[in-house]
Amino acid sequence: MPLAGGIRYSDHLVEVIGRAEAAVGRLQTVPAAERAAAAGPARRAAARLSARLDASPLTDETADAVDAGHGPVRVGGQPNAAAAAGATSGSWARTLRLEGVPSQDLAAVEYANLLAAAEAEPSLAVDLFVQPLATLTSLHRQLTAGLVTPGVAGRPRQTAQSVHDGAQGASLYHAPDPHAVPGLLDRLASWLERGAATRPTVVVAGVVHGRLLEWQPFEAANGRLARAAARLVLRARGLDPEGVIVFERELAADAAGYYAEVGATIRRGGDLSRWLERWAEAVSAAAETAADKLAPAPLVEPPTRARRVAESVPAGGELTLSGYARDAEVGLETARADLRALERAGLTRLVAGTQGLRWQRR
Repeated sequence: MPLAGGIRYSDHLVEVIGRAEAAVGRLQTVPAAERAAAAGPARRAAARLSARLDASPLTDETADAVDAGHGPVRVGGQPNAAAAAGATSGSWARTLRLEGVPSQDLAAVEYANLLAAAEAEPSLAVDLFVQPLATLTSLHRQLTAGLVTPGVAGRPRQTAQSVHDGAQGASLYHAPDPHAVPGLLDRLASWLERGAATRPTVVVAGVVHGRLLEWQPFEAANGRLARAAARLVLRARGLDPEGVIVFERELAADAAGYYAEVGATIRRGGDLSRWLERWAEAVSAAAETAADKLAPAPLVEPPTRARRVAESVPAGGELTLSGYARDAEVGLETARADLRALERAGLTRLVAGTQGLRWQRR
């Protein structure tokens, strides 16, 4: 399976990458001090959302307490003997010191670790394309401090793992055999060192994010690791140097679809094209949200025809590109522009993972 070969740069993928880059261009016009001030709230929002995307029970009250400097407490006591010995079956839970630990104490540690990883981003980003494996190892150790035994943190997993639907418990996909993980990480490292330079930043971040989710390379915190590693790419390549783009908010809006797309990628033989469209949609929407807050652009009012068609659809209903073109009696390019104008006006939202063909009425 090629690591990043065969990616189809569809018109939709090219469009959303362009939207992300345009929004970042707007952000770069904002004074550095204002961007730095926005980074703190963005970092905290991203950490809360990333924890919850991994099914953490983290509450706002617990996160607020951590932000205020109250905790977290150390979780667990003696290291888990099975983990220290390198258990060969089971799941990430066997490596966590969960016995008798209140869920919010555990969630507080997860959240605090995410914040610590975010604080370490500037130094980690410097080394990401020079020493990729060492950087990922350091990042994993940050994310799992106090949660796994020292011998497990940063070590490729030695147990079989599956990713499950948090709501239903159904298996979404199985990660590769543990024996394959070191080789997969070596391939990723080689690609980052030598093969990623000519790819758009959003694509590089998406490949790293998608493959780490797919491989589940460590015993715990793989979702958080994948998102944090994608952040490192965006920072290292200059797309989000301050960390103000909260793409986790877009992913959390359809968490089930986010993980299901990874499973679909596996079933497509590892073809990342559709995954990259979903990922680029999240980055572009988050970049536009940040830019709208810090460097608002003049709002382009949707045409009267667009409002007429949109208002004929009930809240929660959907508009398709072809259906809108038919109802508004316009061509597909005009239809796409109209639907984007409705989206920017807050009247619709793009349905993630639909290749830019469906919008939902707000």
